[in-house]
Amino acid sequence: MVENPVERCSQCAVNTTGRCPFTSRKVHAGERLWMQGDVPPEVVFVRDGLLSLSSTEPSGTESLSTVRGPRSLIGTESLTSRPAHASVEALTDATLCTTPPSQLQQWVGPTTPAASLVGLLVAEHDRNARDTTLRTGPSLARLARFLLEYAGLVDAGRKAPFSKQHVARILGMRAETLSRCLRQLVDSGIIESGRHVQVKDASRLSVIARGTA
Repeated sequence: MVENPVERCSQCAVNTTGRCPFTSRKVHAGERLWMQGDVPPEVVFVRDGLLSLSSTEPSGTESLSTVRGPRSLIGTESLTSRPAHASVEALTDATLCTTPPSQLQQWVGPTTPAASLVGLLVAEHDRNARDTTLRTGPSLARLARFLLEYAGLVDAGRKAPFSKQHVARILGMRAETLSRCLRQLVDSGIIESGRHVQVKDASRLSVIARGTA
């Protein structure tokens, strides 16, 4: 659901103290703010209008497309100099409030509880983006991405952190599909799969994870 536009600064939670590090500016429909993989040059608060967020897999397939409207905060990757998970473009004419990451960090302060909270929020944003990536693209690529990070935790036992049934749910596939993909990786000599899963050829698994194999 799209939130109501912020018509006045007094309506914005960021401006509750009367001090705000953001500066308002207009963008036109079709204007690109940044590309996927770039470190965003600014943190953006959407005052009104709609922005499109889209990401593309190495194969060229668009894997994520979503919309952000008023009261959204994007570009937080810039606070830790991390590359953006998605390209951002104005879907409509929009009013944005923007600030360089350094200015926002100075406004928050380096040693305040708020600074620690911002760091946690940015880290959680990265985790959410990674979770989305695990559910996009071909089934074999999804499994490969998962195994590169969590193979040591997959176990056939009920008390394992990740049972194979659990992995199938995380990756958004049927258990039969997961078993078929595991068998394909085993037959290719890339992993060993018994009670535990062990990666034998991480470089080949990385190629599959990128969707380029």
